[in-house]
Amino acid sequence: MSRRTGAANGAVARCWRSVASRRALATALVGLTSFGLAALISTIRIPVPRMHDEFSYLLAADTFASGRLTNPTPPLWHHFETFHVLMQPTYASKYPPAQGLFLALGTVVGGHPIGGVWLAIALAAAACCWMLQGFVPARFALLGGVLVAFHHGLQFYWQNYWGGSVALLGGALLYGALPRLWRRPAVGPSLALAAGLALLANSRPYTGLVAALPVALALAVRFAGRRRPAFVVTLRRFVAPVAAVLVVVAAGMLYYDARVTGDPFRLPYQVHGEQYAYTPVFLMQSPRPAPAYRNQMFERFHLGWQSQGYQEQQSIGDSFARKRKNLYFFVTPLLMVPLLTFPWLLRSRKSLFALASVGLVFGASLAVTGVHAHYIAPVAPMLFLLVVQGLRQCHLWRPWGRPVGHWLVVAIALIQVAIFAAAFVLYRNQPPPEWATRRAEIQDRLEAMGGKHLVVVHYSDSQSPHEEWVWNRADIDAARVVWARSLGADEDRELLEHFGDRRLWELRPDRVGDELHEIDAPTRAGP
Repeated sequence: MSRRTGAANGAVARCWRSVASRRALATALVGLTSFGLAALISTIRIPVPRMHDEFSYLLAADTFASGRLTNPTPPLWHHFETFHVLMQPTYASKYPPAQGLFLALGTVVGGHPIGGVWLAIALAAAACCWMLQGFVPARFALLGGVLVAFHHGLQFYWQNYWGGSVALLGGALLYGALPRLWRRPAVGPSLALAAGLALLANSRPYTGLVAALPVALALAVRFAGRRRPAFVVTLRRFVAPVAAVLVVVAAGMLYYDARVTGDPFRLPYQVHGEQYAYTPVFLMQSPRPAPAYRNQMFERFHLGWQSQGYQEQQSIGDSFARKRKNLYFFVTPLLMVPLLTFPWLLRSRKSLFALASVGLVFGASLAVTGVHAHYIAPVAPMLFLLVVQGLRQCHLWRPWGRPVGHWLVVAIALIQVAIFAAAFVLYRNQPPPEWATRRAEIQDRLEAMGGKHLVVVHYSDSQSPHEEWVWNRADIDAARVVWARSLGADEDRELLEHFGDRRLWELRPDRVGDELHEIDAPTRAGP
């Protein structure tokens, strides 16, 4: 290596250490970088909602952005029935409100819910950097934060309206508070812990609760047996702030549930399951009696696709086979390289704690019917901690007195950035599903016409239950475009009379390129 190259490397290393030592600055830079990357991805195209869950979260966002917690059941609600949405006793998303609140914030501040997605991704990356600062030296915490910011799975797969960034943020705040509180009770980390618990309770309550157990156990061990002076300090700086926040959050959750379901102790998710679900939430439970569905799409989804997934996970081995990819989502093949130092990681109590936390949450996820990666997002910060601990071990590798480990760490960081760049190119050349694009184009076309429209959707017997066209705004009567499913000539007649002031369209999704037709007034007025 030449002297000039060595001097340049030394200057970069000094700059890195300088930025990393200013912890608030390092955390902010990671967050801003992540926000910029998320926004950059959206310059290719604003994500088009395509999953059932996305439309449900967008309904929550529209409701919250309108200043309401829920909506009254619309007249003729059977025509507007759709997946993951309650119609009775109120019209609302079945999901906990945290994701919808972020999307609503994006709508109110930036005019589009995608802004809330960018914010959640950025805050999650920044929180992971902050969390790592409590466990490892500052320069490695910054490195870990950069790896999270450029994580192609988080940035591209979660560039949608149902991603797990909110739960990742909650987990990072929860775990990041632990080492700070372990050193001494303080109000700041206590509030961070409470905020993390609040986010987890309102995004991924089951795995969030499991993720909180190791933290609660560790703090109980740390604070147990304290004598009066230390006990008073713990009470004032830890217990009181956490309790104050959680009491307010719990009261808000009870009020929200009461407004949506009419009962503060019945979750929207629970009520929706009672009305629509066939397969249970947990694999050890038996299926419920099949509800009397009002359309074939619901039958194909609940009794077909969901039931098949439930049947395929009836043993721990089957469940593990389907869900191990969730670990690979966060710890990509590149980030597995540092984990080759696993025997050395076992010497660290921090790494053992992280490993135990990951094992506990992942093990708990094996009992759940769902298979998506964001189910274990609350414990993903501990996966990142294991990777960074591995990078620290790699950095110490000096065969023949040469800093091979240092350059290996640098190479991993640069390759992570290169993978992000490659994923950016692939994302540019990979269009969203055709049906989702067609639906969005029809929505935009009708809105551009002006006036109000009603689209009555007629499904064929072969329509995929994953391609649902009937989704609506929170205030259906005020929406420019209303989507309704056909329920037969007699019931449709009442629908047409109710929306008699709108232009009427008939849509058949199976007729690609010729799916939308206007029904003129004489046809509408017919028998």
